[in-house]
Amino acid sequence: MPRTADYTIQGFLYQFNKTAMEILKAQDDDTITVEGIVEDIEVTSPAMLTAIQCKYHEASTSFTASAVYKPLLQMLKHFSENQTVNIRYVLFAHFPGVGKKPPAVDKSTLQAALASRDKELAKHVKAVPPGINLDSFEGRFTMEFGPSYDEITKQVSKELGANGIPVDDIETLAYPNAIHMIATLSVKHDPADRQITKKRFLSDLTAIRTTAISRWTLALKTREKLLQARRKQLKVHLDKNARLRYFVIDPSSIEDYDTEIVLFITDYIDKYHFKPAHISTPILCLCANRSEIQDIQHRLYAKGIVATDGYVGAQFEGSFFFREPLSSKGAGGKVKREFTLRVLSWDDYGKVLNDRKCDDLFIIGESDCDSLDTVDVNVERLAGATMKEIKYVMGVSNVYE
Repeated sequence: MPRTADYTIQGFLYQFNKTAMEILKAQDDDTITVEGIVEDIEVTSPAMLTAIQCKYHEASTSFTASAVYKPLLQMLKHFSENQTVNIRYVLFAHFPGVGKKPPAVDKSTLQAALASRDKELAKHVKAVPPGINLDSFEGRFTMEFGPSYDEITKQVSKELGANGIPVDDIETLAYPNAIHMIATLSVKHDPADRQITKKRFLSDLTAIRTTAISRWTLALKTREKLLQARRKQLKVHLDKNARLRYFVIDPSSIEDYDTEIVLFITDYIDKYHFKPAHISTPILCLCANRSEIQDIQHRLYAKGIVATDGYVGAQFEGSFFFREPLSSKGAGGKVKREFTLRVLSWDDYGKVLNDRKCDDLFIIGESDCDSLDTVDVNVERLAGATMKEIKYVMGVSNVYE
């Protein structure tokens, strides 16, 4: 992955870590808004609103005042429109090389930002009304130079422990789930849905007993440990014979899907659907069109796996799709089944999965499965992982690279 991409992802993770710190240090009933209306993080208490903008400049060699002109101008604009509201503005930014005596960001910096001739800042300069009271704004403004990415993650882990999370649960359970919860909040459309309190955050966090596997948690430096932890957690249900399992897979969000999907299904069948006791035919539901489904069917057939797609002629029939396969015993008592897999297009007939509930639903990739009825269903979400990693966490492979 290019270093610039690394820094972009770390920038988001840095903000999520700062958000976690604000939540964990808040009063129980303070309201924290992730991606607020004013800034990246907003903490609302009875006394005031603290609006925090978070910037991560790891790619910079050192601090330059011009790097913070844009957020300063944005804050000045908001201040000019809300001077009677009790708002504290915080610019929280990380720059390499800033030591114990950080540079001053004061009135002179504000004046320089307003006088900037940078074309990319022109609209922001213009948005600030002439004659704005910089002294008044400076009284409400704080510049904080944040620690390194590694250091802020340590601080969040320490704060989780200070809030009662068992030390053994922090690295592979509480911390990644905290980051995942904040990332999930950040993309909700309604600002009200992006709000949380410390009390609720900790309550939700302690109730979760599985490690979130997502593009954000797998971008953490503990990726290997998270995969190992998830593998152990999934083993509890995967070791049970009579479980009906559905897989909803989004090919577009899995980088090695085309080369690995058939190998994944083959290995899964070989491990979890070969005994006489394995009586529940799994369903593979792909976010793909029928032509793509048929291609997968043919590739599976070449590997000795027969999959039914529920079509009778040109028509899909639910009853035919859900029929039980004819079976017999072959040489050595090996089970021979009419088919060992049901395969379905999510786009065409995904809702038919509601007609017969499964025991385990595996949502792999970034699939939107809100239309499925998951009441009394064990739902396992695995996003951000490669198919090789999915094979590893599901126990069909002992390696993931």
